[in-house]
Amino acid sequence: MIKKYSYFAFFTFGFFAMILPSALPIAMKEFRMDYSQSGYIMIIGTAGYIAGSLICALFAHKIGLKMIAVLGAFFSAVGLFYFFFVRDFINLSFANFIANIGMGFIEIGIGSLIGSLKEENVSGTLNRVNALFAFGAFMSPFIVSFIVNYKMNWQIAYLIGTFFAILSLAISLKIKEVKSEKSTDELKINAFNPFFILIYIMIGIYVGYEATYSSWVTTFLTNFRHIDVALAALSSSAFWIGMFLGRLFASYIRVKATVWLIFIVASSLISVIFSVVFANYYIAMIFVLLSGLFFASTYPTIQLMLIEKAGGNIGNLMGVFVFFVGIGATLAQWMVSAASNLWGILVGFSLIPFMIFAELALSIHMKTKVVKSDE
Repeated sequence: MIKKYSYFAFFTFGFFAMILPSALPIAMKEFRMDYSQSGYIMIIGTAGYIAGSLICALFAHKIGLKMIAVLGAFFSAVGLFYFFFVRDFINLSFANFIANIGMGFIEIGIGSLIGSLKEENVSGTLNRVNALFAFGAFMSPFIVSFIVNYKMNWQIAYLIGTFFAILSLAISLKIKEVKSEKSTDELKINAFNPFFILIYIMIGIYVGYEATYSSWVTTFLTNFRHIDVALAALSSSAFWIGMFLGRLFASYIRVKATVWLIFIVASSLISVIFSVVFANYYIAMIFVLLSGLFFASTYPTIQLMLIEKAGGNIGNLMGVFVFFVGIGATLAQWMVSAASNLWGILVGFSLIPFMIFAELALSIHMKTKVVKSDE
């Protein structure tokens, strides 16, 4: 049941994550929002995600991993259903906050539940589960594009997401109770040692550039390249099909994590730069897809590094990990939206390669650190 829940819940998460970014140009017109307000909605959603992660970081050992999974599906279903009815900036922000509390619980619950399984290939399982996130994120822009083309309300997509969230909730109730975690005494000592701090910074930067790239690529193509929104929305689908295929492929890779991380981050940097530079839509789309392909296994690889060192407090440590995921996404969204509002979408979107370069530098440092510790 743990794997079945993980697949459906992460598909729901991915499907939800790309509805608003895919329809953002339309939402901006309907709700009369500028780039800053659009960024604030993303930030408020991330605040909900952070709130969910903080609750888990502090109380996972008391709540239990099964209840974290149940609460994640419940809050996600409520938030997604609420999204369908909103008609203004404030309610849109509130719906995003509620849904993302649930997504924070789902993120931590799935990582912790998989980490608790006695499996030899945890990396493969993590990549397959994350592939379902990518598949959901791939399907979402495609469905939004279909709805927009047929002149229907784009918010119908949230009803589809609600269905999958309710299905995840039903499955979560059948999960057997997972053994409680140890006390937080060990967590207090180890959660912020130098290795974990490096892990937290790396995941924060990665999620920052993944969230901003996937959220703003449609708007970049629409507002800077002047491509029709229905066609531009397919760029998000191209990105997420790349993520889906990349994670499936990575589930069979047996390369050392630190070496693999350097390769995929360096390749991500090249792909993103070319997707910004090339004006031709079809060439840009190829590099958008390649960006997704190389982004794909970054999160599971860093998450695996955490799981291997987490010991008995996997839920609590995963909560801290996801808290930094939220911080990274928040800061990156704010930077890109603020820069776009001040100097245009090209300047804002062009900040993303600088984030990837920082991740590459830290990946090289991580490999050096690990090699030295092994000597």
